[in-house]
Amino acid sequence: MELFGSFVRPHGENLGFPARPGNTGVVKTLGNTYQFTVDVSDFAPEDIIVTTSNNQIEVHAEKLATDGTVMNTFTHKCQLPEDVDPTSVSSSLGDNGMLTIRAQRRPAKHSEHVQQTFRTEIKI
Repeated sequence: MELFGSFVRPHGENLGFPARPGNTGVVKTLGNTYQFTVDVSDFAPEDIIVTTSNNQIEVHAEKLATDGTVMNTFTHKCQLPEDVDPTSVSSSLGDNGMLTIRAQRRPAKHSEHVQQTFRTEIKI
């Protein structure tokens, strides 16, 4: 297992709920897969959106009160290495509220590098 990055929940986004201990996470390399996990147990699946853009993954969740006001919000951003295929991003939500994000590495190429821009959004 190779560690290649980390992410931290922004502290300025607390809207009425205290920050949980352990709001940092570690991104792991498992074979040809990059993976990270975040705790979104305070949110319903329909409150969570995962987006990717230019090898950056963002997990955003927002809980609304019945009157439409925002009760809680949560954002994690993670920059993935250049060799990740942005179209391979997938996510799964466990029964314990842990959201696991995975992305596959691209096969190594020896040709000229052409930068491509992708954006993917997953509504859970």
